[in-house]
Amino acid sequence: MATLRIHGKKWQSIIRIVGRPILAKSFNSKTDAKRWADSVENKIRSEDAGIAKIKYPTFNEIGLRYIADVSIVKKGFINERNIIKALFQEAWSAYPINKITPDIIGKFRDRQLKSITGTSINRKLDVISTIFTTCKKEWGYPAANPVPSIRRPKKSEPRNRRLTDAELNLLIRGNHTSEVMRTVMQIMLETGMRSGEVIRISHDHLKGATLHIPITKTTPRTIPLTKKGLELIKNANLPFNTTVDAIGKKFAKLCKKYKIKDAVPHDLRHNSLSDFMRVKNLNVPETMLIAGHKDPRMLLRIYNNLQVEHVAEKLK
Repeated sequence: MATLRIHGKKWQSIIRIVGRPILAKSFNSKTDAKRWADSVENKIRSEDAGIAKIKYPTFNEIGLRYIADVSIVKKGFINERNIIKALFQEAWSAYPINKITPDIIGKFRDRQLKSITGTSINRKLDVISTIFTTCKKEWGYPAANPVPSIRRPKKSEPRNRRLTDAELNLLIRGNHTSEVMRTVMQIMLETGMRSGEVIRISHDHLKGATLHIPITKTTPRTIPLTKKGLELIKNANLPFNTTVDAIGKKFAKLCKKYKIKDAVPHDLRHNSLSDFMRVKNLNVPETMLIAGHKDPRMLLRIYNNLQVEHVAEKLK
């Protein structure tokens, strides 16, 4: 039964049905408000009667199944699991999946935009979309995916943060830095590897002055090593007994201790790749070989920034 109330200068009709989002609409007259409520309630009962043979699980239920059956075998399992667990805090996660509409996901997007970047929101939307696609294609629930029907937020500008020599000195030689963190960061600086790649390498992956990286963000690759990079890997206690998540948390703690602002572990990779081009004079294709990039645009952006700095120095 709908609730009718005066809201401002209008009559508002509110429909609350267990397992469904709350519906509300305002009208100039009580009669129109009641007529709309009766119509919507009748439509919902008809829909429910028509789909009674299919019992749709809630988003919480399919999210847990997705974590256990699909996500667990992915390289990015931990990050994806954390995103899904955060989604469980949303009220709509308790709705059956066939009741989660584009309007609901659109409002979720708008709320998120107040606190996080467009890129972060798109990651969450990607996970929601993948869960719905899996649910329909593999688990036989004909529920519509609401994500393709909403407008995506713009991606954030790529990071262009370069750690200064003073900041690197604190991070690597500071009293609060553990031996593991010190070695991981130094290897990242000497190889341009991601933290997730560094923690998975072993001495067996060394062949002369090259290193094979079997588990990467894209495809396995083999990279040449600097003299210092080779020494660091040979002397390290491999594989590192840590995780990407742990590296990120420890790095954030160090930055707080040393009062370094707006820095993440991936900035070490940015430093490394720019130094390959700036200091070691490698060209973009050569740096792509080390970085593992399939698209040169990212490195071209770094290269162009370096060229601007070089021209600026000349102009001085």
